Amino acid sequence: MLFNLVQNTFLDLSTMQLTNLKNHPQAIPQIAQWHFDEWHALFPERTQADFAAELAESLDGDHIPQTWLLLDEHNNICGTGSLLLRDMNTNHQLSPWLANIFLRPENRGQGLGRALVLQLMQQARERGVPVLYLFTEDQQLFYEKLGWQLHHRELYEGEWVSVMQCSLSPGTSDCL
Repeated sequence: MLFNLVQNTFLDLSTMQLTNLKNHPQAIPQIAQWHFDEWHALFPERTQADFAAELAESLDGDHIPQTWLLLDEHNNICGTGSLLLRDMNTNHQLSPWLANIFLRPENRGQGLGRALVLQLMQQARERGVPVLYLFTEDQQLFYEKLGWQLHHRELYEGEWVSVMQCSLSPGTSDCL
C-alpha cells in the first residue's frame, strides 16, 4: 500500500494505492492527454504522441524511466508521477528527475500530491539514487516543505522555472 510513509496528511489515504504503469499500459493514451494539456507550453515541440511515447518507455524493465499511477478504491487514476533520466532540454548533466507529478483537478488540495511525491522519492531511494532533481514553474514552496532545495532558476521555453534537488543518500538526506 501507498501511504505508510505519510503520517501528516489530512485525508484518509488508506484506500489509495500506487501501482506501476506497467500494470495499466492501456491508460497511456489518457495520461498522455493529461500531460500534454498540462505541460505543452513547456514542451512546445512535443505532440501528444510524443508524451505517449515517453510514457511507453516506462514499460521496459525495472530501471529508470518508471511511471506510477495513484489509484483510488475503484481503480480510477487520480494522479501520476515518474522518475526520468532527463526532463529538460537543458541541464543534461543533472539526472535522474522527479517528473510528471500530476493530479486530476478534482483530486487536488487533499494531500495526495505530497503522498505521491514522497512515494516516488522512496522509489528513487530503493533504486540507489543519491540525488534527485525536478523543475517547477510555480510549486517551489510545496517542494521546499518536503526538504527539496533550489539548485537554480532559469528561463525555460519562455517561463521562469525553479530547478530543485533533493539528496536521498542515507545519512545525508535533506528530504523527508
